[in-house]
Amino acid sequence: MPSQYELHFNRAMQEMAQQYQQKLNSVAATARVSDRRVEQLAQQVSDLQETLKHVGATRSGGQDAGVIRIEDIPGRRVPFTMLVDIPIGPDTTSVRSSSVTISQDGPFVATARVATFQSAYQAQTTDPESGQVARFSGRSHGRYRPVHSAWDVMDSQHNSYGDTSLQLLTYLQAAAGNDPLPQGTLGLPSSQSSFRTMEFDARIKLINAGSSYPRQNISVPSSMWTTQINSPFELSALDFYERGEILTFEVQPTHVNNPPAGNVAGRAVLPLIAGLGNAGGFPFVEGQFDAHEGIATPGGMTAQVDGETTYVDLAVTDSVQRLPSGILTIGLEGYRIIQPVGPVG
Repeated sequence: MPSQYELHFNRAMQEMAQQYQQKLNSVAATARVSDRRVEQLAQQVSDLQETLKHVGATRSGGQDAGVIRIEDIPGRRVPFTMLVDIPIGPDTTSVRSSSVTISQDGPFVATARVATFQSAYQAQTTDPESGQVARFSGRSHGRYRPVHSAWDVMDSQHNSYGDTSLQLLTYLQAAAGNDPLPQGTLGLPSSQSSFRTMEFDARIKLINAGSSYPRQNISVPSSMWTTQINSPFELSALDFYERGEILTFEVQPTHVNNPPAGNVAGRAVLPLIAGLGNAGGFPFVEGQFDAHEGIATPGGMTAQVDGETTYVDLAVTDSVQRLPSGILTIGLEGYRIIQPVGPVG
């Protein structure tokens, strides 16, 4: 039979074992909680890293955040020229505009901008005797002209016709009797424009009514819309336009078509000529492009004989009404991404 001492020792050991078992169970439970907490923290860290990855991809234009590059948009690429025609009438310097809508066939991607100007020059003549009106086309009618004057290499080259004026004045001074005098506008340097006929200049603005994001901070001069004369101006980046967006081109000419310039009329053109009377008042200021356009004022200059003296009779009013109209064709060069109606497989 165990002694009292042994019983007391065994009881103490059992209590100690129970205490250690309870602590062990507590430690194990804490460890299990810690493992789950660690797993949760690990998942949160993983989610945070994925979010940061998406944020970085969005800022860098990557695909992971749902940002699709133009090259990855499904659909067939078809070269396409997006143009509008804007009529520019005589004496027009106000803003003219025209719009085009991107169709539902697919988006449009612009790669360059283009522009050209077609002359529709006409002149109207009224016969002073019969009153009949005739309209005819100028030499530039139907021809395409530059959209700016910065490339005009023929600027101020009319002085090469200086000898012509001397020959004409000599002819006028030698006229006698009933010899007829020229009936049309003289080809004098002072009656010819140094500016290329029907050459266009303007300020241009492109407005996207969809995104409303501007393509320029101020209107673009037409000399900067194209390169050289009418060469395409390549864009610095692909310009994407969604289906249904409306593109509006606003154009403001910086001068009227074929503008009259200076005061080269009257005695500045035909001064007093010995034996021919006062040859003043012809040609007219508005006729400075006549030599370019093949226009003459009928009966602008006639001869009258008074005894042995020949006088020059000049028209007081111009019977020619000049109508320098034109059509500006402007737009964007690029390609369409043709997409089917249903989902793309």
